Amino acid sequence: MINVLIAIAPLFLVIFVGALLERTKIADERWSPVLNNFALRIGLPALIFLSLSQMHFVFSEELHLISANSLLLVGSFLLAYIIGKIIRLTPENFRTFFICLGFSNAAYLGFPTLTQIFGEGVLPVGSLIVAVYLFWIFTVGIGFLDYTQMRSHKHVIKKISSDLIKNPLLISVFLGLVVAGLNIQIPDILGKSIDMLATSVTPVVLVVIGLFIGRSKIGEPKKWIPVFLFSLMTLMAIPGLLFFGIKLFGLDMSQFSTSVVIAAMPLAITPFALADIYKLNKGFIARAIVMSTILSIISIPFWTSIL
Repeated sequence: MINVLIAIAPLFLVIFVGALLERTKIADERWSPVLNNFALRIGLPALIFLSLSQMHFVFSEELHLISANSLLLVGSFLLAYIIGKIIRLTPENFRTFFICLGFSNAAYLGFPTLTQIFGEGVLPVGSLIVAVYLFWIFTVGIGFLDYTQMRSHKHVIKKISSDLIKNPLLISVFLGLVVAGLNIQIPDILGKSIDMLATSVTPVVLVVIGLFIGRSKIGEPKKWIPVFLFSLMTLMAIPGLLFFGIKLFGLDMSQFSTSVVIAAMPLAITPFALADIYKLNKGFIARAIVMSTILSIISIPFWTSIL
């Protein structure tokens, strides 16, 4: 476990630098939107496209990977729905819990962590798993939020389709799979340019996470109790369901190690950006991002060491 912790320590060191920049006022509120937009609209799409375009796979051979991660995401939504109904959450908290439980930091923190632990060769598989996450989050997840917000539910499918078509991350998934499937050779100049953008995204997103943590306020201690419980669910219970499910069905754990590590990622930043649009609990999301990211310093090495 110590070796794993040492391997991912540079990631959290960069996050700490981002927090320090915010605390010392070297960075101001203008930094985050610019860096965040670069990562979401340029850097991460470039990384996903490049990883998938260089991947040689047969869909039928990757079906087990796609199915396992799809079941995990759909199961997370179902679990959130059941728990929300049982404990009778308010509509605001119910929507927040529903979208956040499965919305892990699969791409933002997932890619840097995977490459740090497994090396660059894991990126194609990681990109495929992230593609599965994106699909379910932006269909079932966002679709449910749209459904609860709309007075007329007949336009939900149209709204979801529109969001999917305009999402740069999903566009990069589609283009990457097309290039890989048709065995299209990317010109060397273009490939190197995309690679430069893809390489730059890791430090950028880590600094953004640090900036967010740096500006987060501690708040009342009692408000952190549900946040701590939620963080344990995302960091331990969700990857635990996948881990023991694989064991239960007697599957080869080595084929799913990447999936388990991605499932153990903390809460992503994106739900915070969606809070105003879908009337989510912004305070809870902010605290959950901070808490789960800090606790992931322990949880990620834990899951990696037992795989």
